[in-house]
Amino acid sequence: MMKNKFMSMTLRIFALVILSVFIAPAAHAGDAIVVIVNSANPVDNLSTAELKKLFLSDRSHWDTGKSVAPVMVMGSVERAAFLKAVCRMSDADFNKYFLQAAFTGKSATPPKVVSSVAALKSFIVSSPGGIGFVKALDFHGDGSDGGVRAVKIDGLAAADPGYKLRM
Repeated sequence: MMKNKFMSMTLRIFALVILSVFIAPAAHAGDAIVVIVNSANPVDNLSTAELKKLFLSDRSHWDTGKSVAPVMVMGSVERAAFLKAVCRMSDADFNKYFLQAAFTGKSATPPKVVSSVAALKSFIVSSPGGIGFVKALDFHGDGSDGGVRAVKIDGLAAADPGYKLRM
């Protein structure tokens, strides 16, 4: 009897482990990507086309005259999804774009690259023209993110139905 209970519990634990491995990643698929800026930046909405220009260095100043300072977390899932959705590029194509720009004499500075979401937020806080993006799970929106705030994309907030920036 004890052996059957142990087998039953072992099978349940094994099933939960299998479910968490295969289902948990699917729960994050489609999570929103939140575009954030320095709190002092008055922009509250950007089109996808404007966002692309900012990250491809085709637009270098905000309407306020401040220099645009884009930043990304290197190797993140949201980076790959953002590049695909906004720039219509893979990570390799994105890097190639800036390499070609350098060789052709185009004035194009790639976004700053940091190693973590905390470093990204810190950079944006310290840079009045800072702009970046994070997974919705990494942005609280209640003021606790300290000096950064979300902007709408194409008139929609990350929580709105129809919001297109998703992983």
